[in-house]
Amino acid sequence: MDLSSDVQTVIRRRLAPKTADNFLALVRPSVGLTGRTEASVSGSMVGGAPRTGPFTWPVYQGTPMLLLAQIDCAEVAPIFGAEWPLPAEGYLLFFHDDEFRATYDFEHGDDGCRVLHLTGGAGAETVATIPALTLSATMAPSLPSLRDDADRALGIHIVELINLLEELGSLLPAPRHRLLGYCDSDTAHPSGHRPLLQVEAEPGTAWGEVVNVSFWIPEADLCIGRLDRVRRCYEVA
Repeated sequence: MDLSSDVQTVIRRRLAPKTADNFLALVRPSVGLTGRTEASVSGSMVGGAPRTGPFTWPVYQGTPMLLLAQIDCAEVAPIFGAEWPLPAEGYLLFFHDDEFRATYDFEHGDDGCRVLHLTGGAGAETVATIPALTLSATMAPSLPSLRDDADRALGIHIVELINLLEELGSLLPAPRHRLLGYCDSDTAHPSGHRPLLQVEAEPGTAWGEVVNVSFWIPEADLCIGRLDRVRRCYEVA
């Protein structure tokens, strides 16, 4: 995923040539998702009624999970191009236990979530969701954070990395919601996993003191499109 010339200039000004090359190699593709006011009959969105055919609604400890977000694969796949690792059609539906009953481990997250890939359609029952918010999807290159141990990977001092990321923050601001890429919040980073989707609480979708929920997928599962071992993490204000 290409970075703007301004971003590359900052990186090459602050880092030695080889270190700059190594840092640029760490950049990951991602899609930024931003709420918009107009409704749409297709596309990605927070909450809403499922845009799929009938399916069995997932439950956690006997209670239906909340449908938190829907990602339109046909919308986001062209943005990633050849780097998109999941189906190019249909919807990814992200469910979670909004009572947060699962035992939470700060290093590993919890299992109070489910991600389904379903074909688009109509007729699905709406069991538990939140008000729909249509999302705009755009390319959003993602940079590693301090939690990703980039200073060790690059062999540079952590202060040097902090200063670099602070300067880049104004040129590459984090989107409100992000598909793939690196994690933008100070939450658990399950070992061997990558963030699949990060969702910030929007007006009308707050979860008590929880301000964001992220879904993490094992790196090996992402490569083959396996979705049944996703973990959930979240950050409290």
